Amino acid sequence: MEANIQYQSYIADLKNLNITNGRLEAQKSFAENFEKIYDKAEKSKLNLENAKSFLENLSKSELNTVQGYSGLVDSINVDALSSEGAYNLLMHDNQKYDFNNDGVVETGIGKSLAIVPKTMPHDVRIAYIDSLNSLSDKDRLMSMTIAFDWSARIIADANHTPYKPATIDYNYLKNRVDDILHPKNGGYSSEEFKVSIQNFWEAFEKSYATPKAQKSEDKSDVSVEKFMKDLREKGAYGFLNDLNKKKIEDLIKEFKDKLIKKLGNSEQSAKIIDKEVKAFKKQLLEKLEASLDKSKDKKIDTQILTKILLNMKSGETSNLKDFLLKSQKV
Repeated sequence: MEANIQYQSYIADLKNLNITNGRLEAQKSFAENFEKIYDKAEKSKLNLENAKSFLENLSKSELNTVQGYSGLVDSINVDALSSEGAYNLLMHDNQKYDFNNDGVVETGIGKSLAIVPKTMPHDVRIAYIDSLNSLSDKDRLMSMTIAFDWSARIIADANHTPYKPATIDYNYLKNRVDDILHPKNGGYSSEEFKVSIQNFWEAFEKSYATPKAQKSEDKSDVSVEKFMKDLREKGAYGFLNDLNKKKIEDLIKEFKDKLIKKLGNSEQSAKIIDKEVKAFKKQLLEKLEASLDKSKDKKIDTQILTKILLNMKSGETSNLKDFLLKSQKV
């Protein structure tokens, strides 16, 4: 899939956004076949440049599946699609993205505002997603309107100027909430709308104020002393192998938990989750194998060990990092 760093960072957060029950129900009859198409797209290293050609090679039945899963009314005419529209057709809802920065997300020929604005800072985005997940579908749909960048869009359309997106940060959301709860200059908000926005803001403030533990892919809790002891006793190869295996086990559990949270515990979901977990585990094991020295005496150069461990972003103490950096000079 697309390797754009901003895109990858964005969808990494959006994977935590729960899909509404209504949306899941609408996609249900197409979900299994869509996953087969998605797997094929992933294996073909789908990106913006080849998305249209990928669609052109799908059968009529497969195109109908993509159409139904995406919720499009009209049949897919590949020639009429932009690269962004073609790519997003083959993505899950929380992987769609505004690649051309025009303020809308194209899915096929359809255009919509992003559920979570790409200009929302990471910390605000996390709290925003947490709060949406905590709301009823009704409150959630009403609350999402406060993050739509209406003003910038209206200005661009009225003046026939390029769209310049606003940064949807904490202050932006706070001002929008204040305007809705306390209308000024003849403005009006229904009581029903106010209740939904109030529920959202209480959930958002709570999440935003809660200190977020530093996320780390490597959850091993080895101290510097234990690190050095294991390194001496097992050797670089053995220690790195054990550390990676624990990392893989933790990552697989985290990945599976997120899928269960997103898809639920139905029989149909279980099949999809099992397939996704197996593919994820295979990918991690291949990375582990590639990182280990397969030489006969199974030794790893200190510099290679240092580089790999630091690249794990383990969140260990600075003392451990200092030790590793010093060992690189030995």
